[in-house]
Amino acid sequence: MSQLEEFLELQERVSQLESALKKKSSDISEKDEKILALSEKINQLTNDSVKASSDSRHYRSMMSVLETDKKNLERERDRLIKEIDAFNIQLQQFAHMVETTNQSLQVKEEMLLSKEKQLHTKDLLIVEKDEKIEDFRRKFDVMSLATEKYQAEKFSFMEQVSNEKLELVEKLGKSERSLEEKDRKIKDLRKKSRDAQDGLLGASFEMEKVREEASKISLELQETNQENDRIKEENEQLTLLIKKSPEQIKQFEIMRKLNDESSKPGKIKKYKEKIASLELKLKEFEKGGRGGSKGLAGIPDDLFERETGTYQSVSALITHFKFKMANVNRTIRLILPELSFIEKYDLSETLFALPNIVLKNLACNVDPSRDGEMLDELKSRNFKVTDYKDTKLFALAIDNAIAAVGIFEESTEAVTGIFSSNSELVKYLSQAVMTPFIKGTKLN
Repeated sequence: MSQLEEFLELQERVSQLESALKKKSSDISEKDEKILALSEKINQLTNDSVKASSDSRHYRSMMSVLETDKKNLERERDRLIKEIDAFNIQLQQFAHMVETTNQSLQVKEEMLLSKEKQLHTKDLLIVEKDEKIEDFRRKFDVMSLATEKYQAEKFSFMEQVSNEKLELVEKLGKSERSLEEKDRKIKDLRKKSRDAQDGLLGASFEMEKVREEASKISLELQETNQENDRIKEENEQLTLLIKKSPEQIKQFEIMRKLNDESSKPGKIKKYKEKIASLELKLKEFEKGGRGGSKGLAGIPDDLFERETGTYQSVSALITHFKFKMANVNRTIRLILPELSFIEKYDLSETLFALPNIVLKNLACNVDPSRDGEMLDELKSRNFKVTDYKDTKLFALAIDNAIAAVGIFEESTEAVTGIFSSNSELVKYLSQAVMTPFIKGTKLN
């Protein structure tokens, strides 16, 4: 345990002892008054009838008990006075240590202010990069639609080309079959020419006619081959066109740029982790320098790193709330038992530091005569305030990413609660967070 924590516990112990001393002194005075009243009652009853003698003995026994209690309380008071004197000496020693620590904290706060300026500059760069990424995403969506349209047109054209190919192949097959038929006829005519010498002139004429027909068919076949070559050339040009389509080139260029930008989210994540680390250190410095009864006692070391955890004290809950509220992006819903708890637990600085673009909702028990000034301040900062009288809850919901609920015991000021950033648990806890906003009375 550090010296500062010992100092805080010692100061809290002194405060408790002083309160006990005051209570004991008050009890002694009360006993004295009762003894005096009983003495007067005894004197009065002594002159009464014999019937009152039993009452007199009873009151004497009570007076004896009270006198014994008084002596015990006086001894306890003397002991507490001695303890308070000893604690006061230790408090003076710790006061000197706190003064030295405060000087060291002042130097660290100056360093943190410098880091905060640097972080602000980084935030501006992050916002600029986010806008560029969003612009690239919009362009990519447009190009995706254009690509889909182009692919549909390409498939339609390819289907048309395939149909034409089939038709040409069918024509080519018919031409080849016709050519084979002509060749067969030529062979038959040649055979007839050899067999019939006397019909030489007629056969020669028939052969000439067949040759002309064969030449015609050969010409058709050549044209068909040329058409096939033309179709192949068109296919090659279409393939080349697909590969070098301006839309696809543009799409690939956008994808390349997006891939180049893919390293940006990693940088953003590093910046956010660095911010969270520095903010955590700032919270620790602030809590260490304030003193009083709101020390680090009861706060787990890994409270800010857990995905799901529980609260066992008000100090742990308030510290965790402050840390999470420093990272709000879009919306926040906060529930407090009383509006005055904002000042009681020093939440005003954290709440008023929320960006203007954040939707801020607060539900709590509002007393206009007591909370008027704070209520006006919240309204001026665009907080939507809901008056809900029945709540005994501390609750928080941020960006649908984290939710926390704690049950508050007003008599002991104890809290028992749970928090989580697990999506399923967040949905469940958010239902409890929404209830006061639905049933309460909206004040603006």
